[in-house]
Amino acid sequence: MARIEESDAVKALRRQITRRRFLQMLMGGGAALIARCAPAPAPEPTPVPPEPTATTAPPPPAESPTPAPPEPPPIPEGTGVLIYSGGQDIPTLDPRDRGDYSINCMMRGVYDSLWWQEDWPPKLAPNICTHYEVSDDVREWVFHLDERAMFHDGTPLTAHAVEWTLKGILDFQRPRAANILPVMDADGIEVVDDYTLRIVLNTPFADLPWLLGYGGQTFIANPDEVMAHEESGDKGETWLLENAAGSGPFKITRWEPGTVYELEAVPDYWRGWPEGGRLDGVIWRIIRDSAERRMALLAGEIDITDTVAVDDLPLIDDNPGTHTEVNPGFLTGYVKMHNQREPFSDLNFRKFMAHAFDYDGFVATQGGPDLCPLITGCLPDGVPGHDPNVQPIYRQDLDKAKEYLDKTAWADGGFEIDFVYVTGLPFEEAMGTMLAEPLAQFGITVNLVPKVWPDMVAMSTHPDTGADTIAVFDDLGPVATQWFRYQYYSPFWDKPEGGSFQSACFFKNADLDALLEQAEATADAEERLELVADLQAMVMENIPAVMLYTMPNMLGFSDRVKGYKYTGYIALDFWPLWLEA
Repeated sequence: MARIEESDAVKALRRQITRRRFLQMLMGGGAALIARCAPAPAPEPTPVPPEPTATTAPPPPAESPTPAPPEPPPIPEGTGVLIYSGGQDIPTLDPRDRGDYSINCMMRGVYDSLWWQEDWPPKLAPNICTHYEVSDDVREWVFHLDERAMFHDGTPLTAHAVEWTLKGILDFQRPRAANILPVMDADGIEVVDDYTLRIVLNTPFADLPWLLGYGGQTFIANPDEVMAHEESGDKGETWLLENAAGSGPFKITRWEPGTVYELEAVPDYWRGWPEGGRLDGVIWRIIRDSAERRMALLAGEIDITDTVAVDDLPLIDDNPGTHTEVNPGFLTGYVKMHNQREPFSDLNFRKFMAHAFDYDGFVATQGGPDLCPLITGCLPDGVPGHDPNVQPIYRQDLDKAKEYLDKTAWADGGFEIDFVYVTGLPFEEAMGTMLAEPLAQFGITVNLVPKVWPDMVAMSTHPDTGADTIAVFDDLGPVATQWFRYQYYSPFWDKPEGGSFQSACFFKNADLDALLEQAEATADAEERLELVADLQAMVMENIPAVMLYTMPNMLGFSDRVKGYKYTGYIALDFWPLWLEA
């Protein structure tokens, strides 16, 4: 297909990195997540102290020999600089802090994780961790690391770095810690030797690799480099706002938050590169408006755009030289209500909201049920343990909505609420519209308030700054308990440092907290999933959010981008990509 000619501005952007940075590097200046993916079952415990039994990275094969590290392939020539565009900023590069799709996308470029995802339905593939051993009671885990792994400064990536990163996550107790705090503490993490790490969990947990691996959840930092930039006891946190200390296939060369980020490839990256080629680097442009991103793609000014609007799909696919990739995933959209603030603290008002929302109208704005499948319950269908028969299910019923509203102190209307959404995302704006129109019939005004994503994250940390209602999309992977811990478990947000956007409901229910803790401590997989079914029923009865739909991952590509393979996670991986001339 014909390639749209690049504008002079884009050619200049490409020349900036290839002439000013990448050619210097070549001269020697800088070498250096649909369904049915069940969690691993827990074997019956033996009455004697368990001995570790060998397995490889999930799923385990019949035999589990230790794989020999492959010889690095020849370094392919760079094929050019890829220009990527999204509307969401990258507020931190600290693996101990938090993650969202833009943070994790950038971190996948500059760090390595214990595992990566591959294929769909997703499975874990070895990265830093080549294989592991686990005891029969799934409490003791021994991870073996790839001895080739090397940080960008030339120092080996060892078990000491993995230990430091994991202990830092636990110490910071930021959102990254939420998935591992229930099952481990710092005392249970032990370096056996430079390339072997032992973790003894507080409680049996068969899905530990998924907790550490989904979306590259645990990115490993270079402790010496981070601590060399410590300021006033901050453990390097300030420096990591705009810098990285990783081992990944790219290094940061330019960092202008809200405008542009620039990466330079590491030609001798320790994992090697795909046979088809590799990128010279990546320019990440922030373009807030999805229509502007689409126009930039059609004009040849960018090579990839994320979060494509439904209306833009045919425009991109019908254009010579561009196409879209639309795939299922776990990314699920909600209208989260502030459960600690009136009127949303009243269960009857929340049920009114859930019955008033125009679900069918929203589906119509998003291209129909194939592109906008409503979820049944609070979990996406692909998560093992999802109950398709959970009750109650909420769909628009204005008569029933009025019945619930009449049970509240706000039956006469005459007040306003805010709906906060990401500026430039039309599907989130449509969520607000499909809430505002029916609520207007009851005398309630919904103010649509667009904000940039970092501001939304910041306001969602504490109840006193949280939004009345807010559009949030969560992708918490194939471990069902994680959806409840991040979204509805009150200790996640009810602490001095607060929570994150996932917990923007500020839901607090002691029975749910206790039931989740019981589920997380249950080693038997079937019994754990029975408790997950009870958790779903409890959430749906308390309806802390309007449960909407599982959003397909929709990306727009120039046809010259090669090597893309969908792995179920919204955050793109730049490593396997290259550009065709």
